[in-house]
Amino acid sequence: MSINAWHLVYQEVSVLVETDCEVANHVLQSHLNASAYNHKVESQNVEGNEFDAQVRLLKHGNEWRLSDDAAGIDRRLLSQGDALYHLTDRIVFYVADKSASAHCLHAAAVADNGKVIAIPASSGSGKSSLTCWLVAQGLGYITDELILLDSQSNIQGVARPIQIKHHGVAAIKPLLRSKQSPIYAGGFANSVPIESLGGQLSARTDNQLALFVFPTYRADAGFSFTQLSSAQAGMALMSNHVNARNIDGHGFRDVMQLIRQTPCYALEYGGFDALPNDFLNQLKKLLHNG
Repeated sequence: MSINAWHLVYQEVSVLVETDCEVANHVLQSHLNASAYNHKVESQNVEGNEFDAQVRLLKHGNEWRLSDDAAGIDRRLLSQGDALYHLTDRIVFYVADKSASAHCLHAAAVADNGKVIAIPASSGSGKSSLTCWLVAQGLGYITDELILLDSQSNIQGVARPIQIKHHGVAAIKPLLRSKQSPIYAGGFANSVPIESLGGQLSARTDNQLALFVFPTYRADAGFSFTQLSSAQAGMALMSNHVNARNIDGHGFRDVMQLIRQTPCYALEYGGFDALPNDFLNQLKKLLHNG
């Protein structure tokens, strides 16, 4: 397969990705669909252009090689799942590291008619599993990992397959469209294409933040969905703010303003069976009515 070159733009951050991996090219095409700024460039036009970062993922026999010269990275990857995870992880790293005009939050995001639920959480909190459930219920997918939030509450996300750790795969399998729906297994995580969930990207350029949901998965939990105070939400959001060092005042004033303008809820759940039948409708009401 020939090498494709992809120019990905997130606010002021520009990343060049070159790859001959068929699945990676499909994922990067979704980046194009999710942003008016991203575009495919001809490989011969790459030389002489300036990018904030350049990453290559190329097939070598039965494995893939991920190279990032600026970071001194040259990795051998043995599965498509690992190739997808590590490629998109590099994109996420550079966007978070170099963004200074938008707040980067470690968060998933889904949308309904332009209104966005942001789901900030640390790893292991059930963020990606909850995202799978929401996408399977028909909400538009933005990202499961990183959102960029500007001063007008517009949201852009780093689109990629949803990454599910091994212990979470059994829980999301009932959400798949069919037994043949692909999941790309990897050593660290498993890549779940949103198409496997019957989902679609939310590619609108006017997606706006309307609701924060802070999830906690615990196997022995039932269901709890409670509104947070400004202080509680502010602390939770700042703990998932990954480019605060690049923002004036570490972004604290902006974050507190966001909190005051946006409903914030804590969700604790012990699995999809614990979610009430009307939970999706409850979320939609909060999205559109506040």
